[in-house]
Amino acid sequence: MPKISVVIPTYNRAAYLDAAIASVLAQRGADFEIIVSDNCSQDETAAVVGKYLADSRVRYHRNEENIGMVRNWRKAVFEHASGDWFVLLSDDDYLVDPDYLAKASRLIEDNPSVVVVYAEGYMLNESTGEQKPIVLPFEGVVKGVDVFLSRGTIKPQDLTLCNIVFNRSMAAELNAFSDPDNIFCDSELFLKLTLLGDVGVVKGPVSVYRFHPGNLMKSVNKSPNLIYGNLDHLVAPYMFAKGRVTPEQLAIFRKNTKLDRYVGNSLLRLAHYSWDSYHIRRQEIAGKIPEVIKAITRSPRFWIKLLFARFGS
Repeated sequence: MPKISVVIPTYNRAAYLDAAIASVLAQRGADFEIIVSDNCSQDETAAVVGKYLADSRVRYHRNEENIGMVRNWRKAVFEHASGDWFVLLSDDDYLVDPDYLAKASRLIEDNPSVVVVYAEGYMLNESTGEQKPIVLPFEGVVKGVDVFLSRGTIKPQDLTLCNIVFNRSMAAELNAFSDPDNIFCDSELFLKLTLLGDVGVVKGPVSVYRFHPGNLMKSVNKSPNLIYGNLDHLVAPYMFAKGRVTPEQLAIFRKNTKLDRYVGNSLLRLAHYSWDSYHIRRQEIAGKIPEVIKAITRSPRFWIKLLFARFGS
């Protein structure tokens, strides 16, 4: 049975962390370890983890300083984890299916072609209490390219971080989590992996992904570096797919993900912050995906919005 490292990166969320750790320890029939990677928390995180350290499957590492979310992921996965596969469980999320890891392990063990596993789950809005299910249109073992092409078509969204079991050696080969400004780099890695083999699918909800005011993703539009860095969660897989899928399939991915609109809107946000930054980043993107930039800049609407971004309304 493959060993799975459940990596729990955390920072000042002691109130949530207990539930996350307990939900993993409730897993049955799987070989796993828990790596809690504390990004220099100033709350009661150490005390919360401390009560679980008697269990040999739980290991605790605390950074001497806050190194940022993505660097913390990379350090935990590639320096502290020992499993051949890993799950990134955010400190504010938790598992609800005690057989999740066992189901994923069987898919991996029985199907050598599987390079990544993902699952269904719930999305919880803590402000309203509303809980939405993520239901996948796949079951069992499917061709990775089919999952790749489905990106952008599954509502409310395609996946959540804790619902993915990644191949650790392949993640290292792809230099995963190398850009600290790409906080959606988990999506980039998932999409790239789908182009390298088959995907295992665990049906039925396995986790709860919480939306609340403290989610880091809400900060993306407040930072020019994050705006540009997060382009790669779609741009990098699109570029990676060239030569691996047909031109027709690449066009489907581009359409389903609304790649042109995403890139265009990101450029407009950059123009709002800095005209120089806009020009520099636009040239960089044009060097990667000239066909997308060409399509964007053909639109009169883009230029009108650009003028508003530059000079204000």
